[in-house]
Amino acid sequence: MSEIVQLIDIKEVADTFGKSIESIRKYKNFGIIRVSDKRGNKDLFNREEILKIRDRLRSLRLQGLSLSQIADQLAAIQEEDISMIVPTQAPQPAPDPNRRLKVLVVDDETDVRDSIDGFLQDNNYAVCEAGDGEEALAKTFTEKPDLILLDLRLPKVDGYQVCQTLKGNPITSSIPIIMITALNATPQKVKGIEYGADDYISKPFDLDELLARIKMIMRRVGAAT
Repeated sequence: MSEIVQLIDIKEVADTFGKSIESIRKYKNFGIIRVSDKRGNKDLFNREEILKIRDRLRSLRLQGLSLSQIADQLAAIQEEDISMIVPTQAPQPAPDPNRRLKVLVVDDETDVRDSIDGFLQDNNYAVCEAGDGEEALAKTFTEKPDLILLDLRLPKVDGYQVCQTLKGNPITSSIPIIMITALNATPQKVKGIEYGADDYISKPFDLDELLARIKMIMRRVGAAT
């Protein structure tokens, strides 16, 4: 008989950690805790996994590590746990050649998201959307996009911070990011590249040019387009 997994909501996670719900959202955005299931708009978490992370997190916080460093340490610990349970790696299934590449479009302007969404879907891409930086971080972990189109000027968490967070986390560091900016000044573009962006495109942009940049980057990382 299979073991029943007990799922808890974010308030119960906050109570378990003795933290505020806002702190738990930060843990989720950094990949420290993972969403196990969703019911409507409610995130649910594996209680047993949360308890393990809570005990490990206490010792890591005593070392004065940042949230990004803690996420790295936990990812390494989880890999060790998996290797102890499964000593030999099972062969990975071959990638599905018919799978549509998924693009996460992050922009606070609904019209911009709708325009890019429709164009990319017409060109055989799957699309998911985020309207602010906090939602972008969360959806990167839940949706696992192949590429992110990231506006710089975002509510809650700006594009620079989103890029730096994702590129600093081993779980998401390999996802290509194209920054979308209305700022034509070179320093802003250079700053974006320094934060880990793979490319940038300035507003207003031509959708065909955007598609060409997406294809170029996906070829660079070895994904079929």
